[in-house]
Amino acid sequence: MTAPDLAAEVAELRARLSALEDRAAIERLQYQYGYYIDNRMWAEMTALFCDDGPEMEIGQRGVYIGKERIHRFLEDVLGGGRRGLLKDEVIHHIQMQPVVTLDEDGQGASCRARAMVQGNSPPGSGKFLLAEGLYENRYVKQAGEWRIKRLWWVPTYYFQIAGFDEAVFDSGPPSEEFPPDRPSAPRNEALGRRFPQFHYRHPVTGEEAGSPASDEN
Repeated sequence: MTAPDLAAEVAELRARLSALEDRAAIERLQYQYGYYIDNRMWAEMTALFCDDGPEMEIGQRGVYIGKERIHRFLEDVLGGGRRGLLKDEVIHHIQMQPVVTLDEDGQGASCRARAMVQGNSPPGSGKFLLAEGLYENRYVKQAGEWRIKRLWWVPTYYFQIAGFDEAVFDSGPPSEEFPPDRPSAPRNEALGRRFPQFHYRHPVTGEEAGSPASDEN
């Protein structure tokens, strides 16, 4: 193999590795978005968007442009003016099936994905919401890091099931016949259940995520 051939092969391998890393970073960013919206962490969600004219559209609520308006939409419209979860409130946005397509210049990307939504918000109604919808999102590199440029979710259906007031938030107790080596983590009483803390810091702010419990608890 000649030196030019070797250089060309190395360049190709570097490009392929960079594309793999970009796809992994975009998928991770989208998964992190899902965990933040699960817990109504509006500021943490907004920080995932780029600075230059980001957009958000959920359902038929219209398009909101700019980080300030996106944050207000999340907190005031979706969140009803409340950050965090109430006691016994459950919300899930399960991120699934991401298909990431990078732009040729490697500075932008698109992703089609799916979200399965579950929730009893607000708690106390006895009803459990099931929904599903598709994303067609855009992402851009900002200072070398991936950010959301456009978050667009189109719901396919919504469906409610009665009887969630009978849900149990704790598993069975420790075995008395074969005791554990150490006890389980204590309940987060503000949430009404156990909640494992995030092991990672926010990808943009670098801050640790605290409890998602609402101040209204």
